[in-house]
Amino acid sequence: MNPSALEFPGWTVGRAGAGAGEPSGAPVAALRRALSHAVDRLNEDKERAPCLGSRASEQSGAMWGAQRRVALDVLMVAWGVGTWLGVNGLYVQLPLLVERLPEGWALPSSMVVAIQLANVGLVLYAALRRLRPRASDAPYVYGLLVVGTLALTLNAFLYERTAPLGGTERSVAFLALTFFAALVGCTSSVLFYPYLRHFRDVYLATYLVGEGLSGFLPGILALVQGVGGSPRCVPSEDGGSLVPVYPPARFDTTVFLLLLAALSALSLVSFMVVDRCDGFRSERVAPAAAAKDDEATAEPAALLGARWLSVLGLMALLNALMNGVLPSIQSYSCMPYGNLAYHLAVSLGAMANPAACLAGVWLRPLPARVLAALLAAAALPLGYILATALLSPAPPLVDHAGGAALVIIAWTVVSGAVSYARMWVYGWARRGGARGMRACGASTQAGSAAGSLLLFALVNYTGAFTQPPACPPPPLS
Repeated sequence: MNPSALEFPGWTVGRAGAGAGEPSGAPVAALRRALSHAVDRLNEDKERAPCLGSRASEQSGAMWGAQRRVALDVLMVAWGVGTWLGVNGLYVQLPLLVERLPEGWALPSSMVVAIQLANVGLVLYAALRRLRPRASDAPYVYGLLVVGTLALTLNAFLYERTAPLGGTERSVAFLALTFFAALVGCTSSVLFYPYLRHFRDVYLATYLVGEGLSGFLPGILALVQGVGGSPRCVPSEDGGSLVPVYPPARFDTTVFLLLLAALSALSLVSFMVVDRCDGFRSERVAPAAAAKDDEATAEPAALLGARWLSVLGLMALLNALMNGVLPSIQSYSCMPYGNLAYHLAVSLGAMANPAACLAGVWLRPLPARVLAALLAAAALPLGYILATALLSPAPPLVDHAGGAALVIIAWTVVSGAVSYARMWVYGWARRGGARGMRACGASTQAGSAAGSLLLFALVNYTGAFTQPPACPPPPLS
């Protein structure tokens, strides 16, 4: 129902002037003013709670207060798991991979560049939409999830294969398959979200919970896997140097990646049920409403307004941190405190993402001013993270247990704050319809690419970040 034009028996009261067949007079004018005031209050409430999709949920203060199909919620969560599963899973394996692959601590910076190159999927998708503007998005979603599942399966067996590149050994197979796994996450920002317009608003939050679980589940698997402990230095065969010997984890990277591939396959099956099951037809938006939403709730010019530009700029900054800066420097920030500290910081930071999304499901969204205060408070642990990375391999409190605890807490807090802020922006952008969601997705990828390229250059071509040798040189006799 359009709140700006309410139908009554025999006549209509709207926000415009009286028309044909509409009673006139002071009582009607007073009623019109009252209705206009009520509509303005409703719009103000929506602005204060941008992540909530219905008035019923606003009144209850929780998304679960709305009528919904729990089975569809479960499927939406399972589908959302497949979005960034490959990328997040490979990130939580970094404590093991940086010890075994030739790039060492610089591996994360190369990895984030491979992930950002996967933004070519956005260009390909845009070209296909221009060639086939009326085609359904569902086949593209199927194709991406199949590619992601195959990439994880192949990487399980090929990740240690290296090849000479530029005079040094490089993890070509690992980085290439990381690119294909990242196609799913990068393209999902502008493909999966608009697809959700075919369903009621309440399912956006549960989908976002699933997207958050794409970091939480690999984090749980990594905690179960363990990191194997610190290396033991033994003499090399010629006795001229010391080489590290790493104790094994509970299960190796091959098993870990195969488990991720199974979860990705589950995501594919879940989307197939969501897309094809007639039992959820009642939860879909009417085709006419979806078409109207596709034209965008906000006019194109509105996306160039100051409020939209500031929100999109915030999204770009948040993703530059989350997907570019922080992953590239995490090895330098955490490894000096030990493998276990790195392992826990990666795993708990990944698990903070779905926790933030669950807060958005069950709690009323924060007002914009409170969100700004939260991000300002998160700047303190963020500064500490940057300081530990720049001062590596001798950051503050490196020889104290408190130093490891402090860096783990800092990474977890920053990950949770940034994740919540990103979810808040996605909820706010929903009011812009499909056009607003695509603009939000585009700013996501632009920020991620800028942060990744900047840190790749700083890590690999400057002396700002330093990795010490795993084993010191033997003493001279």
